[in-house]
Amino acid sequence: MEHKEPLVSIVCDTYNHAPYIKRALDSFVSQITDFPFEIIVHDDASTDETADIIRAYEAERPDLFRCVYRTENIYSKDPKILEHYVFPLARGKYIAICEGDDYWTSPHKLQKQISYMEAHPDCTLCVCAADLVDPDENWIGSVAPYATDTDVETEDVIRGGGGFVATASIVAPTHLAKNRAPFCDLSDVDDAVLQIWFASQGTTHYFAESMCAYRQAVPGSWTLTYNAAKRETQVQHHRSLAQALRAFDAFSDYRWHEAVDFNATYQEYEVLRMTNDLPALRKPPYRARFLQLPLKRRIRMQLVRWGILKQ
Repeated sequence: MEHKEPLVSIVCDTYNHAPYIKRALDSFVSQITDFPFEIIVHDDASTDETADIIRAYEAERPDLFRCVYRTENIYSKDPKILEHYVFPLARGKYIAICEGDDYWTSPHKLQKQISYMEAHPDCTLCVCAADLVDPDENWIGSVAPYATDTDVETEDVIRGGGGFVATASIVAPTHLAKNRAPFCDLSDVDDAVLQIWFASQGTTHYFAESMCAYRQAVPGSWTLTYNAAKRETQVQHHRSLAQALRAFDAFSDYRWHEAVDFNATYQEYEVLRMTNDLPALRKPPYRARFLQLPLKRRIRMQLVRWGILKQ
């Protein structure tokens, strides 16, 4: 294939990823393809050496890299970095996502996914299995929802939430990344709503070969930040995701209502649990999940509600 413009835009957002960013960038540069691609790296005002490392790669391969170096951190004001600041820069027909602390493990990842999507124009989300690794790249598990290559039901994507597949596995049409439905902006996270949005616009294909790695427990990662956040921040996360899911349900004319309701109800349950709303938790559709909590936990929640114990 010959294209004047890149067929694929690799998009990478990074912040204080100095120990990891080389691994990501090397995995992009080493892709073996019969089509041109570009690499867009957005550094969100890192305070370590991340930006310097990226600049070195850009200087060596200016034909590949198009980088943004922020002098002021944007995430603190708007967490939707990919959607609002990186996707608009993409020139390729497709976008391939990988955050700065993750990386690809196969030099054939892009070729395999893009070849499939070019042969199947109805495919709007192409994903693959991923290795789970610790910060030092020791294998600790996998993200592999299926044992073999398969077309994926949209219901599975919806029920799976943001962890259904690794974000580093995602390839999707750029026009969908740039022109998202309004529900995508209601959630404070990218992965869950983007997977649902892409999957709902066509078909989804999954490759069982693990071609990327998701690095867990990295300092500053979303999971660690969430766990360390104040209760109000955690509550708002679940509330916003529930709102996004309900809005998607209406947007899609309730085509996948059962799956959406399953996921949204869980998010709403988490809000009620964290806010200790026992009257609501004791009623459907939350009662069954509430009764699965250990009895001691439920007693403690009641004592908190009576003011005998603190939250």
